[in-house]
Amino acid sequence: MIHARRWPLILWRPEPLAPFGFRASPLVGLIVALAVAFSVGAAAPPPPPAVDAAAAILVDARTGRVLFARNEHQRLPPASTTKIMTALLAAEALPLDALVAISARAANERGGAAIGLERGQWWTVDDLLRAMLLHSANDAAVALAEAAAGSVEAFASRMNAKARTLGARDTHFVTPNGRYHPRHLTSAYDLARMAQAALANPVLARMVVLRTWQLTRPNTPPRVIINTNRLLWQFIGADGVKTGWIAESGRCLVGSATRNGRRLIVVLLSAPNLFTDAAHLLEYGFTQVPP
Repeated sequence: MIHARRWPLILWRPEPLAPFGFRASPLVGLIVALAVAFSVGAAAPPPPPAVDAAAAILVDARTGRVLFARNEHQRLPPASTTKIMTALLAAEALPLDALVAISARAANERGGAAIGLERGQWWTVDDLLRAMLLHSANDAAVALAEAAAGSVEAFASRMNAKARTLGARDTHFVTPNGRYHPRHLTSAYDLARMAQAALANPVLARMVVLRTWQLTRPNTPPRVIINTNRLLWQFIGADGVKTGWIAESGRCLVGSATRNGRRLIVVLLSAPNLFTDAAHLLEYGFTQVPP
């Protein structure tokens, strides 16, 4: 129901404006009042930038206020931005120094990005999380899912339950890494909710801001892992979160940036100009005065 705003009753009484006894009409008084109101009002905010993404949203991370949205509830394949939820659940369920035995299923997850897990190896949860969030390692996501829930299928059930808890109602997860499945879908709005929760976790917040990380394994030379999120280099204040790409989804990003203590989250799904659009939306968001 829309309620009309109650305006105060104004009783207008003409007063002499000059020694000649001229009295202004009520219409003149109204015009003058409106002119004064508009002249002292704040300048109109700039319009939002044009973006090419199929779906997008820009959110104030602290308040949840939506600053920009386009098709924010459209259900689309999220690709590796799925790993935000995987990381959140794994970080909640597993100690960082816990050792994870690599299964045959995890070792065989070679499609797309992978860190090169081998069956029978032991990896710490900390290393698997970093490999998944920075390198987008699909095999690391499977290993974490199995360690946290016993199987990929059981972990997917936990992902969906957590999504409902966060108010992500457009979401249905099937895999922990975002490999394509016709029923594996979410929305820009839901991914923003997941990113809010992940960034509130200090462990994950410290990881997603890293541009590089040196992976050290026994009997192998150190390996420098470079974060796939180019926004960290291109936008002042950028501090997360996760990229994604598969042929069915196009280029996807859940990004974040903080300036003067204010953090914004931007989500773009199927975006040809991914990082450019993300930077433009974030810049636009920081020009908006918070309520």
